[in-house]
Amino acid sequence: MKDFLLTVAGFDPTGGAGILRDVRTFNIFGFLGTAVITVNTSQNTKGVLSVSFTDGELLLQQIDLIFDEIDVRGVKVGIPHRDRDVNEEIAERLKSLDVPVVFDPVLSPTFGKSFIDRISVISPLIDVATVLTPNVDEYKLIGDFVRGKNLVVKGIPKGDLVCDRLFIEGELVSEVCHRRDGRVVRGTGCAFSSSLTALLAKGKPLSEAFLESSKFLEEYRRKSILLSGAKQLYSLL
Repeated sequence: MKDFLLTVAGFDPTGGAGILRDVRTFNIFGFLGTAVITVNTSQNTKGVLSVSFTDGELLLQQIDLIFDEIDVRGVKVGIPHRDRDVNEEIAERLKSLDVPVVFDPVLSPTFGKSFIDRISVISPLIDVATVLTPNVDEYKLIGDFVRGKNLVVKGIPKGDLVCDRLFIEGELVSEVCHRRDGRVVRGTGCAFSSSLTALLAKGKPLSEAFLESSKFLEEYRRKSILLSGAKQLYSLL
């Protein structure tokens, strides 16, 4: 019997990112997926037209009903809710599970304005996370809140390279780099964080899971195509 993972994140109707991408990645790594939507969006690769956050009571009820019947082995959190009280309630529920929690703090889309107006709104989720996976721009915003935490900081420029760095309890332990090629593939952050969730749920050490997720992301980028009229590549994985 396959184990289950949970994603608590946003909905992208194209499936290139968000909960649809997360569940597809869970499946690739041998897990079944459950999902709770924090925010519904109207978007494609050209931008976000509108967002609508899920009612907090409904969101928490959905999480409770999943946990009532399903033994979730790991959780990925993507776009947080805009209400700090809702994020506190989510964090309390995740604490009770004692499973890996990967928080990919998506604060804004690639094209569009920020989802969250105050970093303090997400601090309860920072506190409960096993590891956080911000990109370099997100890290600049939350750096003061995550000192000494387990982090994967993504997209760090290094000459003609772009690097992802793993910090364990604030100490740099690993780095993976690839050459800039100008290709922008949709959903890389979601694919990385959900693959990391799956590998940690399998019992892999964080340092090993980081390297395996990085290899998966290379394949994710490689197997991508440009859809007609799109501004980003779409992975076929």
